[in-house]
Amino acid sequence: MRTLFIADLHLSEKHPQISRSFFQFLHNEAEKVDALYILGDLFEVWIGDDERTPLMNEVALKLSEYSLKNNIPLYYIHGNRDFMIGKKYAQQSSMQLLPEHCEINLYGKKILILHGDTLCLADKNYQKMRKLIHNPLLQFVFNLLPLFLRKKIGWKIRHASQSKKVYKHREVMDVTKDEVLRLMEEHHVQTLIHGHTHRVACHDILVNGQPAQRYDVGDWRNNLSYVEVQQDKINLVIRPIDFYN
Repeated sequence: MRTLFIADLHLSEKHPQISRSFFQFLHNEAEKVDALYILGDLFEVWIGDDERTPLMNEVALKLSEYSLKNNIPLYYIHGNRDFMIGKKYAQQSSMQLLPEHCEINLYGKKILILHGDTLCLADKNYQKMRKLIHNPLLQFVFNLLPLFLRKKIGWKIRHASQSKKVYKHREVMDVTKDEVLRLMEEHHVQTLIHGHTHRVACHDILVNGQPAQRYDVGDWRNNLSYVEVQQDKINLVIRPIDFYN
């Protein structure tokens, strides 16, 4: 048996090939799976559960079918693009929402999972913005705005974020190693799985003087990738984006 982890698909109508690959992934990876964890940024942007595009409805249907027909639990950690996904959409998708830092026990192994943006402390401007937009009061006020206005604000924030990335050094947008060690030591784990940075890799590190691993599950822009945890091993799987088509 195995448990799968994915992140950063950034689904949108502009990239239908990624959506097709995701649906085929669900269809082909339904056997011998104990659970599927989605570690954020499933969608390119999310401005509220009351916005329902055909793609959002189709994703909810496919996820629910995958979970209910195959009896596979689905878990979701919010990303920086879709942190506004609420209980209503999660319920319709048969997903269980998890806290931003979550400890799980798989096959006797304790693992820490998260989206990954909280690890990037060198990106100080982003961390300031993150603190602002995760303010519950601000989110409450934002949800009171008309849908068309929220969509306009959401896409402006996204465009500004994309523009700023061009001028940021690669190291600034990567994880801060000291924060990785601090979190792993705090949670007493030797395995960490995250997304956000889009830098698919397995990193061997030392935590409390013992061998440990940090897995970045990567994005689905050019390839599809996921982490597969089994009883005796952990695999990082990378395949062409059209592998299942």
